[in-house]
Amino acid sequence: MTSTAEPVAAAERIAAACRVLGRLGLTREPAGHISMLLADGTVAIKARGPSESGLRFAGAEDVVVVDPDGTPRSSAPGLEPPRELAIHLAVYRARPDVTSVVHVHPLMPVLFGICDVPLLPVIGAYDPYALRLLDRGVPTFERSVLVTTPELGDEMAAVLGPGAVCLMRGHGVTAVGTSPEEAALNAIKLSELAELNYRARLLGEPRPIGKAEYEEIVGTGRTRPELIDSAWRFYRRLAEDGTEEG
Repeated sequence: MTSTAEPVAAAERIAAACRVLGRLGLTREPAGHISMLLADGTVAIKARGPSESGLRFAGAEDVVVVDPDGTPRSSAPGLEPPRELAIHLAVYRARPDVTSVVHVHPLMPVLFGICDVPLLPVIGAYDPYALRLLDRGVPTFERSVLVTTPELGDEMAAVLGPGAVCLMRGHGVTAVGTSPEEAALNAIKLSELAELNYRARLLGEPRPIGKAEYEEIVGTGRTRPELIDSAWRFYRRLAEDGTEEG
């Protein structure tokens, strides 16, 4: 069973990840949500409603808990689970390895999904994390509607497959991970990769890195946890005080 402390700790981590993504401008207005799977199978998720804070200003009080079928387990005045809760529940059903899901609306990835322009491996040592993310695949969910039913959620989860990120045409992105921090970093890296591809196309014809270098970098496997922790400390500080580390 989940301890009484776990939902509280999960809410704090979800809210912190929301603030990071909001600070980086990876969503518009109050849109977007992050969830975390708890030990008893319930899901803590950033709520929506008239009393909500946007991602940039989210606090633990903005997080509610739902059962695996979506029934609210906890509630607060003016808050309810987001309409697209189905995204999160479907991914958890399909992916036992995933314990956190992010859904946001970053501009650059949305543009690439609209234009059917592929994201190319244009970087190597500049950002191995982003290159490994791309190597896992960046599929596109072709439906532009809100994902509000189990059927649509299952369709989207099937498109995501074993990957870490999924474009949603004319809509946004979904990113997953083993923690809110990793899922948020995956969304950040996807957005940065799209930004690099976009700017490279403004200058000329992007040239992917060499095959040998590509294979050497992605062949090292997942990014080490300590590097994820280091990156997350940077983004937490950026979100909290608005300054970049020297």
